[in-house]
Amino acid sequence: MPQPSRQALAEKKKALIQRVLAAHTNKKGKNVSENPNEKVLAVETAAPSVLTADASDIAKERYGEAQVPIFREGEVGESGASPGLIQLVNAYLEVARTKERRILMLWPTAPQTLLPIHTLATLERWQSGDKKGIRGLTFPAKSNVFHPLNHLHFDREKILSLARELIEHSNQSNISVTRGMQDKDAYLMALASLKPGHEEQFNPTIGELLPRFYAGVEFRKWESCSGNLLENIAARLKRRVHKKALSANCDAIGDPKTAPDAMFAIDGRLSRDKLRAALVALEKNGRPDVVLVNATRHIRKGERSWLTEIARFCLLVEEVFTEDDRPGVLVITDEPHAAYRLREKLVELNSKRDREYKWKNSREYWISAVCNGVRGDGLLPPGVGTVATPVPREFKVETVDTEANRVINRLFRIASKIPGGKEVAQPVLDAAAYLSRLAALPCGVSTLVDWLSTTSTSDHARRVYSWATFHSALTAFEKSGDCGAVQRDIQECLKLGSTLYENYQNATPFALRLTSLVGHLAETKKQRIVIVYTSSIYRRLSEKFLTQYGEYPGAVQFAKFSDRVQFILSVQLEDFLPNIGDAKLIFAGLDDDGLRLLMMDNRIEKDTVILLTQRAGQYLKAVMRPLVDNFDAFKQLKPRMESILRQLQSLPDDKSILSFGDFVLPVFRTELMAESTNGSDASDPDACRIFLEGGQVIYRRPSHHVYVYDPASEHATERGFRTCEVQTLQVGDKLFFMSAELRELVESVLKEAGVPIEHDKNFESALRDYHQFISKRLQERFPGKTLTDQVRQLRESILEANPKLAKELPAALSVKHWVNLGESADTPFENLQPQAPMKKTHFVAFSQALGLSSLEAAYYWQRVIMPVRNARRLDGRHVSDLYAYMLLQPESAMLNGNIKSATIKLLFTKARDNVATVESIVFPSEAENNE
Repeated sequence: MPQPSRQALAEKKKALIQRVLAAHTNKKGKNVSENPNEKVLAVETAAPSVLTADASDIAKERYGEAQVPIFREGEVGESGASPGLIQLVNAYLEVARTKERRILMLWPTAPQTLLPIHTLATLERWQSGDKKGIRGLTFPAKSNVFHPLNHLHFDREKILSLARELIEHSNQSNISVTRGMQDKDAYLMALASLKPGHEEQFNPTIGELLPRFYAGVEFRKWESCSGNLLENIAARLKRRVHKKALSANCDAIGDPKTAPDAMFAIDGRLSRDKLRAALVALEKNGRPDVVLVNATRHIRKGERSWLTEIARFCLLVEEVFTEDDRPGVLVITDEPHAAYRLREKLVELNSKRDREYKWKNSREYWISAVCNGVRGDGLLPPGVGTVATPVPREFKVETVDTEANRVINRLFRIASKIPGGKEVAQPVLDAAAYLSRLAALPCGVSTLVDWLSTTSTSDHARRVYSWATFHSALTAFEKSGDCGAVQRDIQECLKLGSTLYENYQNATPFALRLTSLVGHLAETKKQRIVIVYTSSIYRRLSEKFLTQYGEYPGAVQFAKFSDRVQFILSVQLEDFLPNIGDAKLIFAGLDDDGLRLLMMDNRIEKDTVILLTQRAGQYLKAVMRPLVDNFDAFKQLKPRMESILRQLQSLPDDKSILSFGDFVLPVFRTELMAESTNGSDASDPDACRIFLEGGQVIYRRPSHHVYVYDPASEHATERGFRTCEVQTLQVGDKLFFMSAELRELVESVLKEAGVPIEHDKNFESALRDYHQFISKRLQERFPGKTLTDQVRQLRESILEANPKLAKELPAALSVKHWVNLGESADTPFENLQPQAPMKKTHFVAFSQALGLSSLEAAYYWQRVIMPVRNARRLDGRHVSDLYAYMLLQPESAMLNGNIKSATIKLLFTKARDNVATVESIVFPSEAENNE
């Protein structure tokens, strides 16, 4: 049977629209505007009861009709939508059409950016003849919400073809257009006016083609975005007159009142009043068709009050927009308990509202599910057209740290009983969280302390890493009277926590089990193994611990089988899998990337080992059980999930685990704890203080070069970064900062590529001499004592001679680190640290207590400790400089640094995650005046 022509379909649509408009006019008893665009808009915004079945069919767009290729930055082939993304786009189109409110749960992962959903959906609207597309609103957002769109490109020729097909002439109607916008014609046709030689090599970014608007914490009104539209195209236009015309057309497209295909974003930090103001302003400027609410793990884990804030926002949308023009709402989440809790909260808040606002439909915010195995932007790699169905796999799951879990669970139960809620019980929750991080260490406390001795870690971070800090806070809380009837329970937990801390000095149960697995598989069975870590910091700590561990089977050293052991990060695993061969995988914990591949990838073989803490196992069990029991969408993953659940069956159920736990191992992160981050010492009088969104503070001198994310700048690299001096930074600039986690990742990449980063070899003999000298003096000063007693007496001697240091002298653990030098003679120099006090005043007091003369103390401070630290601080700057070089000259870095393109892509993705808005800058002169 022959298919009807596009013209015939268009005429049929037009006739259907006219019939609906006629019915709409009769029902309302008044005429609809003669403007044909407004006629269609009336149909789009009418209440569902007004629409006939035929009219509903008009707008039933589905993914796949537009066929506009999308290219990722730096890739030649086009990237198609993954099956999960296709379902998301269809749901978005459906919600925009029906105005319903839904919760969509994705698993085992969700895309890291949801904006491609809007992008692909509005393309389908274009294809159907709707030139105004879809106007969307997303919440909660940050200032970098639109960054991913700067690195995705539309196919220029296909966009032009679509634009030509829908072009509107003033003297003739276009029957292919169902909802017109003549201003859009000249705007899109600018893509056909490029200079000679640019036609074939340029595809516009999605970020410059689609209008986008952001309401930040200082929101006053929705500002025009015309200055950001077609940024890269303007430089390529043939004639000045074209540029002038382009600017005029951008004014119409960038106006929030008329912007087609627009995406509005509202910052999650807005106060309730400003949030309402932003929605009211949007209602006046033209409502969105759909509201996209992000309730994925990334949002939930970063915002303690996510549940209340998101639920209140959803209901606020219903209050601000009247029933006739209310947008649909699509909430995206990625775990069943989050979906259940959010709907329960919405139902609870709805029951308390005035009758006029209460729901009329019991199916509001009903929950459905999508099996999704693609993170990032939800697109497939170039050349990949399908996703293989996961085959059944039997995995080996092991859980450790039963004793720690008892204490941690007990602390969480205590916190739930304290009058005043979480705010009052914070010292209890902090202690429980610390012990959770401690139990997940793939090493011992002593290895962690060694790593903390590097100069890039602040004194504040060292305090936060110490149990003494949390013990002290919990003790003060226990004595304050705020703890009510659980005082004795807290006292017992304090003792148990201290016992755990002491027992974990050399190794945690997690670390010991990992060494057992490594020794058995790599040495006894002679297998090649690959250990997968969730954190680059923990990878480094684990590698150091495994290298120095001395109790492998047969008393062999790690060096004997080190060639059969490989360390990688979960974010690198997917690129590594094609070359895995017959290696055995050991997951040292799971995260989103690891879980996704474990569930979806057929290259993950049976008998893969998954090592978890008990709390991580409990959480994973609580997440998987309802997925298996209640959702058919995950039927294909059921065999893999059941394999894991069978081995977690004996773990006790804990109602609090979903509120306070996670399947991802908790890790220590210095960037979350430091008082200042990434750069020169905060005490540098010539440094500027740069305050970033999120509370981070960076110290840099005015002449220091930094990197700003500014893809529209003519000075920006292909990856979107430009360099500038601190003194030229402006409030609002998107500044790149290197987190501790990113630095560890970069350093491991550079080492693997053979890039040297140590420049302190000249000080080796002097540093070893210092260690021998301190060890000798310690034994002379406190002979015949255990190390613990020596440390205690040494610290007492320091405070006795220097009582003013009582509040600032580091705890006994740090003093122990200063003198615990027994293995320094056998430690390779690149792993050897000064192991001396960080501050000069502390070093002088320490030296005096050991009997060093003032001359000896000055010699070692100036000749050994500071030169080594400065050299290694320069190493850190060397890492930063090399990384910046990769940002600015990626091709040269890949060639000269021998770094794989996949790794470069990973680093750039992480770099864009490490961008924050500059909120204020205090220059040295201003600081002096304020003081």
